[in-house]
Amino acid sequence: MRMTKTLTLLVAVLSAPAYAVTDQERSVLQRLNAELEAITKIIDEAQQAANPHDRKLVDYQRLTADLQKIQQGIVDAANTVRREPRSLPPIEGDYR
Repeated sequence: MRMTKTLTLLVAVLSAPAYAVTDQERSVLQRLNAELEAITKIIDEAQQAANPHDRKLVDYQRLTADLQKIQQGIVDAANTVRREPRSLPPIEGDYR
């Protein structure tokens, strides 16, 4: 009986969603967003340096679009007091 109550309590605690974004989490998400901004600049440099006559080309537009979707999700999470489940657009993932 005691084991059942303990197990029930444990399941209830672990299954309860944590909606609040802590200050520490927000700080890390903001740092992650800054890193993604730096990566965006590197992608722009790579796009400018790309040889348009190569056999295999990187789809920089798709890569940038996917990165922007990820960044928007991070910004939304960092700026939201409560995170509600939502449907996100899929990222492409194939850049060749």
